Amino acid sequence: MNKLSFFFFLIPFLSFAQVNQKDAEGNRNGLWKVNFEGTNSPKFEGTFDHGKEVGEFKFYQKGISAHPSAIMNFDKNSDTVAIKYYTQKGKVISEGNAVDKKREGEWKYYHQESDSIMMLENYKADSLHGLQQTFYTNGNLAEKTNYTEGLKEGASFTYFESGEVNKEINFKNGKLDGSAVYYDLQGNILRQGNYSGGKKIGTWKEFENGILKEEIEY
Repeated sequence: MNKLSFFFFLIPFLSFAQVNQKDAEGNRNGLWKVNFEGTNSPKFEGTFDHGKEVGEFKFYQKGISAHPSAIMNFDKNSDTVAIKYYTQKGKVISEGNAVDKKREGEWKYYHQESDSIMMLENYKADSLHGLQQTFYTNGNLAEKTNYTEGLKEGASFTYFESGEVNKEINFKNGKLDGSAVYYDLQGNILRQGNYSGGKKIGTWKEFENGILKEEIEY
């Protein structure tokens, strides 16, 4: 065997030797490829820098190797991880950032039947915090609600698919509180009243075709 042939003969063994290594302190270092225990089905692959994940990591569902179920990009200089979750066919389901394994900032979720956004959420330390918006497949807004540390807070609106307001309600500490108005597709008021601590209070008015039909006291 000549030197050139011997070199190419060694390549696969040299490549294998560079995978799944540890440093002198026993930390994972360099490229790692790990299968589910007792199988040839990949579990994850990615690069470590003396025990710390860096760059792109691909994670798989057991028995499914055509596409990763998640891809995470680790920032070497911080605890921020950019995450994308995928269907078995490789379509993005959701994406956003995590810090210390907790969702942080804006997260996007997509409709299964299209690439259009289904929902936008904002997080603080894995709790909803800020505006949450839900969309129909045609791109029109379906709902928008504000959150404070995981609880609904302030005005919340839902919409018909055509764009008209369906209802306008208010929350305080996660409970219905304040005025509430419900509309039909033509923009007429159907129902109107107030909540306090999640319960109806005072006078509620019922309408039909924009005409007052009944008043109920709570």
